[in-house]
Amino acid sequence: MKWAWIYCVLCLICLHTQAGIYHKRDINNPCFVTSNTSRIEFKRLVLTEEQTQADAVFYGTPGEVAVISSDTYLTSGTQKFMLRESDCLSIDGQTEPERIPESGRMEVTLSFEPIPRDVQIVDFVSEQEGWKIWGIQLNEAEPYVYVPSFLETQYLTPTPSLPEPRLQPGRTIINGYILGYSEEMEMEVVFRHADWLFPNDWGRNVKVRQDGSFHIEAELLMAGGAKLQINCAQLDLFLVPGEEMTVYIHLPRLSMSASRVLSHLYRDKQKAWFDGGEKNLNTELARWGYPLVADSDKHMNKLLTSLHHHKEAGKGYKEYVETNLLLDSYIRGTKQGEVKEEVVSPYAWYGYDYADYASLLYNNRQPQSEMWKEVVLAKSVCSNLIKNRKLESSDKKVMKGFHQTELCTYINKKAEIIESITRQNKAEDGYVIAELDSLVSGADILPSIISSYRGKAVLIDFWATWCGPCRRSMWAMRSLRKDMISKDVVYVYVTGPSSPEDIWKTAITEIKGVHYRLTQSQWDYLCRTYGIKGIPGYIIISYDGKLQDRYVGFPGVDVLQKDLLRASGQ
Repeated sequence: MKWAWIYCVLCLICLHTQAGIYHKRDINNPCFVTSNTSRIEFKRLVLTEEQTQADAVFYGTPGEVAVISSDTYLTSGTQKFMLRESDCLSIDGQTEPERIPESGRMEVTLSFEPIPRDVQIVDFVSEQEGWKIWGIQLNEAEPYVYVPSFLETQYLTPTPSLPEPRLQPGRTIINGYILGYSEEMEMEVVFRHADWLFPNDWGRNVKVRQDGSFHIEAELLMAGGAKLQINCAQLDLFLVPGEEMTVYIHLPRLSMSASRVLSHLYRDKQKAWFDGGEKNLNTELARWGYPLVADSDKHMNKLLTSLHHHKEAGKGYKEYVETNLLLDSYIRGTKQGEVKEEVVSPYAWYGYDYADYASLLYNNRQPQSEMWKEVVLAKSVCSNLIKNRKLESSDKKVMKGFHQTELCTYINKKAEIIESITRQNKAEDGYVIAELDSLVSGADILPSIISSYRGKAVLIDFWATWCGPCRRSMWAMRSLRKDMISKDVVYVYVTGPSSPEDIWKTAITEIKGVHYRLTQSQWDYLCRTYGIKGIPGYIIISYDGKLQDRYVGFPGVDVLQKDLLRASGQ
């Protein structure tokens, strides 16, 4: 009997030990679905009964203080697993923060509350910073995504050659499906295409429907490159005027191919499938992991050597990648004062940055074709079109002298679109460009901006055209503006000279409100005086003209709505 009791006790000890071992999970390179931040990435997760340990890489500017907020957590459904401890990263600055080293990256370890063993997927959230990573897998498997069988059976056909470059105005249509998308994800999708005549850095926001589908239509001057940004990842495209294309995007693979931790595992995996358009070239762009820009000529030469020895890639694909890399090298070197040889590729027109390249040649007084001389005049016409929101008679007269009639066709079509948008905005109380005299300075700046709105709440949004978080916050605030439509609230957007004027004037057509582009001294004074140390930044003025609230970073729709209701006297 005694031995039976000893045997039972030993069995219980073994079972307890096995349970402890079973509960511990050690995941290297955890996969995820999508992320809106490139500041932090996970390398390893260790789950035990006591804690969830996350070994991560924190990225930033060399010398920047390494701080993370205490409202950081992992979440699954309604459960939250809060951040408890951190090495290297100071939580809320309560300890002396370390600084990002010269490499721009820092190895950190975070400790969260323990996660139950039945949880298989979590999201990472840092509310104050606005960082989110969705669908982190608590195993080493790729996130499950349903891929239709007709896509899985597609064969990759190498691109034999590129089409002949020529001016060919027309509309392209993209019908897309984001596989792996869910409504809970905050998705920023931005479309840009190469455009010789109009600034396109700001891009265009793309609405994603509940089922993950989207639709894009764009006017093109000729075939060429385009970019589809999905949160922090980018899908390179090649578009042809007059053609329609369907794309199916594997969201986790695209996201992980953009991750510095996981890119080596997902660089050469198929990230999208295509039908129509330049199907073969687009499929190769989504498969092979060669970037179209390089960090340096040394990096470029390494890429080109690898590309030339790539046996599966098609000749046309190689020509397209090489042309883009050479154009990028010329632009980078010329801006640094180097003497670079011209790019002689017959497909140079297809380079995404060809317009910048040709402008540098023109500015350096290199011999230019008659066609490019007309393009320079056309760019001036387009600049006036953006400024005046219509084609003036003087610009129409310039266009009559063009031998390249395709330029006229393209500009006239874009003018129709711009004039239509202008009419719609005016009809819906759209955007207004307000001018502040450059002589207004110091303590007179803010009163001059808000003087016309006494009796109303004023939200002043500090932003810039190059600021991704600014775009995301504006996109998120659509619901707020809809809910506040009956309230006395004025939305004022201020930016400085770092937002190029042409790009700014294009961008604000999508942003309803009053827009100011300040001088550098005016911008610096407002930011310094009101503590706007980063953008987006916000100031809320109450109905009696007093400063009520200030935020650096997007505080969230609920916070702003509550503050604006209070500011409007509700």
